[in-house]
Amino acid sequence: MKPMNAETVVLEEARPIEEELAARLIYDTGSYVFDCLYNRDFDAFLKITSHLWQQDVGAFSHRHAKAATYQGGLAGIALGFPQSLYAQEFGTGMATMAEMGSPELLAHLPSVAGHIPWLFPEVPEDAWYLLFLSAHPQARGQGIGEKLLLDCFDRARKAGCVSLHLDVAAVNPAVRFYERMGLERLAETTIPKIVASHGVPPHIRMVKYLVD
Repeated sequence: MKPMNAETVVLEEARPIEEELAARLIYDTGSYVFDCLYNRDFDAFLKITSHLWQQDVGAFSHRHAKAATYQGGLAGIALGFPQSLYAQEFGTGMATMAEMGSPELLAHLPSVAGHIPWLFPEVPEDAWYLLFLSAHPQARGQGIGEKLLLDCFDRARKAGCVSLHLDVAAVNPAVRFYERMGLERLAETTIPKIVASHGVPPHIRMVKYLVD
């Protein structure tokens, strides 16, 4: 059997399947923020994000993702969209949390929901935003993330965008990967309240300019 790597995976439009694995891959991209938002209730995160992945609309929907598949299974995801969809699609996630969340989660949300957005600077109108990029834990370091990211550059260009933006925790080793792939650091943001309450580290806005 050939190993799972960049040469053996196939990129295709993501489907509303393997929702729990997709949710776990999403969690790996931003565990600090998700732990803060869900008050470290991973089961609640998994249930709600799995549901969001299966929907046809929303920022966490499979419809915005490319999947790297290996022998029919999910090996990685890259989820993003042009800025024009950014605000429109994010509202559905919070509405679903309100519908599916426990009383404890709903009581917690107001204490952090107004602070987390400050970690993420405004996305320019002519930019494409990469929300999640993650490879299967068993295949990290095998070029799958690079293959997915190069595809994101192409998706952004085809959408008429002049740059690709993303946010990543400053302590995430992925920062070095993104720099190797040509992204630059634009800003670093710290929110003291959620540093104190949940240990959320500074986040870096990174950009890749897609035009010469």
